[in-house]
Amino acid sequence: MNKTISINIGGFVFNIEENAYQKLYHYLSTIKKNFTEVEEREEIMGDIEARIAEIFQTKLSAGKEVITEKDVENVIDIMGKPEDYVSDEFANSDAKSSTQKEKSAEQTTSTRRLFRDSENAMLGGVCSGLSHYFNIDIAIVRTLFIVFTILGGSGILIYIILLVAVPEAKTTNDKLHMRGQSINLESIKEHFTKIKDDIKSNTKNSKIKNAFNQTIDKGVQVGSTFVRAFSKIIGLAFVIGGIFALVLAVTVLFGNSGLLPMVASENIEDLPTLLSLLYPGETQSTLVFFSMIFVLLIPIISLIVVGTKVLFNYKKSFKTIAISSTILWFICAGILVITGIDLGMNMRSDTSIEYEIPYTDSSDVLFIDVSEDNKFSNHIAFDDVWNHSELVRVENENIFLGYPELVIKERQDSGNFEIILYKQSHGMSNKDAINKAERIDYKINLTGNRLLLPPYFSIPKADKLRVQRPVIEVRVPKGKRIELGKNIDRIELSVSGQHNYYDDSFSNTTWVVTGEQLICLECKTVSPLSELE
Repeated sequence: MNKTISINIGGFVFNIEENAYQKLYHYLSTIKKNFTEVEEREEIMGDIEARIAEIFQTKLSAGKEVITEKDVENVIDIMGKPEDYVSDEFANSDAKSSTQKEKSAEQTTSTRRLFRDSENAMLGGVCSGLSHYFNIDIAIVRTLFIVFTILGGSGILIYIILLVAVPEAKTTNDKLHMRGQSINLESIKEHFTKIKDDIKSNTKNSKIKNAFNQTIDKGVQVGSTFVRAFSKIIGLAFVIGGIFALVLAVTVLFGNSGLLPMVASENIEDLPTLLSLLYPGETQSTLVFFSMIFVLLIPIISLIVVGTKVLFNYKKSFKTIAISSTILWFICAGILVITGIDLGMNMRSDTSIEYEIPYTDSSDVLFIDVSEDNKFSNHIAFDDVWNHSELVRVENENIFLGYPELVIKERQDSGNFEIILYKQSHGMSNKDAINKAERIDYKINLTGNRLLLPPYFSIPKADKLRVQRPVIEVRVPKGKRIELGKNIDRIELSVSGQHNYYDDSFSNTTWVVTGEQLICLECKTVSPLSELE
């Protein structure tokens, strides 16, 4: 049975056996005596204790809660024996035992950790820290950030996230971990030797620079006050802007705000439903929806976090969360790109199937009108609809679309009226496009010389939205005329190659083909037939 003692070393509390404690106490006391004449003794001892605490933590587990004498001996082997590092203002550092140095390097190699290197920073030390972590030239890292920024601005976003998430290398242990160097008495002393050498070399010119530095310091004090105040304003702007963007994004993604085309209570229910009508499979549309959520929300939440930290001077690091979020953002962005390409491939082919509607009436007048609309509204004029987005509705297994087109053209001879129905669609292949076009349901009612057109058509929900559309073409012989009914503005109308160009309505108008002109009798509008071809 061994007596245990509770100690605090490096800011951590450990339970240690009494004999192990005596050995550790003697070890640290000897080291401290060796640094008696060194001004940085307390800082060096603090770094040494922090390293010892780090090693002790690796020795503990669920089944082992006490530091033993063997653990202390292992620490001494790793850190090096104090007699090998006798200090005389660091002057005798070159006379250290090379054998001990090699032994220490073999027994402990520091795992590289990601820190921000403020000593070699241009902004926040992110690029310098990454160059140490991946052991590559800092110029390569900075070039990559510039490239990412040019190719869509993601470089700025990544930099901001890492600036918030990655801690700064402040202590000697942090700086040695950042470079992947061994952490023992040797490396800690070398670190302070370098600092001291830098101070000595800089001191030679200190008198010349002193007056200049005092002036600069005064300017820095004034400037820092301004920067702190300005940073608070920026932080507040980030928080307010981020919250506004978050509310807007959540409303678009999950709400029924009418901000998205075709998504409304009387049209397509929500964004997931719209995506299911576009993408080939349910799994793919679900994946796209969740990818859109993360691609939108991760930058917005990051903006709010950055603003909050700046505004309240909050120092806590969210390194793991930030790195995970960045990786997740890139994965989701990649998914959107790949699925977007796949969606484009599903629309790469287009076709048009032609159906001739038999017309046998011999009269010189063809009456054309649009039937009453029992799906959308008979009072919705085609020109009042933004991008057709109001004229989409999903019911059961069908999609109803309200944008058929009527084209009026001149016939080259003096025969009878000709009525042609074109069904158009896109698809992955020409065969796929033809199959989708054939399944367009658009029923034309022709009785005598009266042509009644439906204001909408339908497609099977399983066919997805592939730019399906019916186009009715009426060819008017010379000397004959057509009369358009009151509801004709309920569909898209093209006369002489122009779309609804007269007073936004062709309702109750009569058009006659005479010579080389198509004339509107009521509106006196004349359009050369040469424009039709």
